[in-house]
Amino acid sequence: MLISVMTIVVACGFVIASIAFLYSAFRQFGSEQSRFTRRMQPEMEGADSILKEDVLVPENGVLGSFERYLKPSEEERTSRIQKKLIEAGYRSPSAMRTFLIWKWTIAFAGLFISSAVMATMLTRVNPLLPILNISIITFISYFAADMWLARTAAYRKMAIEKSFPDALDLLLVCIEAGNGLDQAIHRVAREMKTSAPELSTELQLVVDELRAGKVRNKVLSDFAAHTGVEDIAAFVTVIKQADKFGVSIADTLRVYSKEMRNKRYMKAEEIANMMPVKMALGAIAFTVPPVILILIGPSIILILREMAKATSGGIL
Repeated sequence: MLISVMTIVVACGFVIASIAFLYSAFRQFGSEQSRFTRRMQPEMEGADSILKEDVLVPENGVLGSFERYLKPSEEERTSRIQKKLIEAGYRSPSAMRTFLIWKWTIAFAGLFISSAVMATMLTRVNPLLPILNISIITFISYFAADMWLARTAAYRKMAIEKSFPDALDLLLVCIEAGNGLDQAIHRVAREMKTSAPELSTELQLVVDELRAGKVRNKVLSDFAAHTGVEDIAAFVTVIKQADKFGVSIADTLRVYSKEMRNKRYMKAEEIANMMPVKMALGAIAFTVPPVILILIGPSIILILREMAKATSGGIL
């Protein structure tokens, strides 16, 4: 009993310390993210907006001392986590260490809390069940941050993919109005800031890198890699080929925009054609079991009663 109480006390202390540490990490991450956003995203008031003077790489602070202990030793795994963070929209230099601190803190919190709860259920008769529960909870807690990151990146990718055809139409209109490709991208990023903030952020990053003097092909390749959307990768390839062979970008975008509209129409038709099948499965799942229960239920009850009477009569 004393061991259980001590385990609960230690677990509560660890939880309180974890909450305090995560709060400080979250505050530092939020401040660094806002500084990074102000540095990389100028005000969209016009083409002559000026970058505000601020530091791009923030100071390490308290979290920097833990990075070397938490960062994976494999370079491939580190690159994979960094790529997933970028796809989720976290480009701050402190995003990696903040994510790793959250990951390990949640894992240890799951371990200590499950140990404290299962310590009261530990008996000599069946000692393996609480240990198995602790292992399962710890395993889920360890991968909880990875699942959240993958889900966030997937939802952001879906939002970008959904809004990209509209951005392509706006880009075509701007180019046909006489704007260059860089000016057209900037105008589209400004117009879609409210309706599609995820895509607007990516397009504004493209504009900032082009203004900084980066090569256009490299910027467009990074744009496709950061979003992870196949349509954007195809769009970048089309723009590169048009620029290489001297084809009109407006004509190229007109053809590609038409293909994107047809693709959206076909996807909508596919979703509409799947609706009867899904509704049929739902109707079967929620209709057949109640009907069977209503039809067979009284018979089953009568059979059980007769069997109970026969059993009691035989015993007597």
